Amino acid sequence: MEEKIFISYNHKDKALIDTIARRLEIEFGRNNIFYDAWSMQPGDSIIGCMDSGLSDFTTFFLFVSPNSLESNMVKLEWQTALNRATNNNLKFISVRIAECSMPTILTDKLYIDLYGEGIDSAIGKMHSVIKNENTYTPLEDVQNVQAYVTQIGRYEADITVEATIFAAPNPIIAIGLTAKKEMFKITQETEPVVIPGQDVITVSDGTEYNAIRFRLNRSLVPGQPFKVKLCLDKAITPFTLGVFVVQEKRDDGIYVYKNIPCRER
Repeated sequence: MEEKIFISYNHKDKALIDTIARRLEIEFGRNNIFYDAWSMQPGDSIIGCMDSGLSDFTTFFLFVSPNSLESNMVKLEWQTALNRATNNNLKFISVRIAECSMPTILTDKLYIDLYGEGIDSAIGKMHSVIKNENTYTPLEDVQNVQAYVTQIGRYEADITVEATIFAAPNPIIAIGLTAKKEMFKITQETEPVVIPGQDVITVSDGTEYNAIRFRLNRSLVPGQPFKVKLCLDKAITPFTLGVFVVQEKRDDGIYVYKNIPCRER
């Protein structure tokens, strides 16, 4: 079935709508888009052209703004289209293009928020709707384990690693510096842990961290952090601190680490 798109808007918003129409034209073709600027010619009957466009559409876009909400012509278009979409299972999508509230009758429908998310994202979602594609966009992976550094002296700091949302069972945590391993010491005294040894951890940009691994004999849960103390040699040169958790242990015994966010507290 060939897609037929109807664009309903108020002429005071024409500068923006013209940009959107031309972007849609690239993929769907001018003949498949009812946009009055190119779908109507001098001498044409306005009501007749609107009726023809509303009879053919498979996707109806209502561009919502204070201007379109005050327009009786736009109101007539979207109410007619909404009735047809309800009875014929056609697509009716509102696109908010300015700060305003949606008409009450449309508040139960999801809409595209061009005003809030920008034109490129909105047009991408319009393309997906027209083509019956899912508009889901993955969010960034949740970062559960985080670290905090509290400076307690010129050469000492407390490092806290905690789960913020859910438990991390028996994690292996590595804390390292971009400095020679003899230039710092990391200790913990608050709980029994196994310290398997040291690692050199290389991150994606090639930076190397000399790190100490701590295997916790418990789960890291919200409200029950793991804490260590970092002591620096007075002769240490500028360094970067890195906190890591083990994602997996390979068959050859090598640990695969993930760098976790580390903030000052």
